[in-house]
Amino acid sequence: MQKSFGQLVAELAQVNIELWHEEDKARVEDDHAVAAAKRAIDRLNQRRNDLIERVDESVMSTVRSASGSGPRG
Repeated sequence: MQKSFGQLVAELAQVNIELWHEEDKARVEDDHAVAAAKRAIDRLNQRRNDLIERVDESVMSTVRSASGSGPRG
């Protein structure tokens, strides 16, 4: 099932919140905790980038539908 634009934006907002919390965890003196936080940050950044691409695709699909034109390359 394809997610709606609103669902994608809500998921993106949630990932951003998770990312901010992990970034806070990376600001400690414990090198092991910092390393674990950095790995989580990398994972969340990838999810964030993937969601941004899906949001962009959703916007472009809506624009194409509204303008009556087909997909463009």
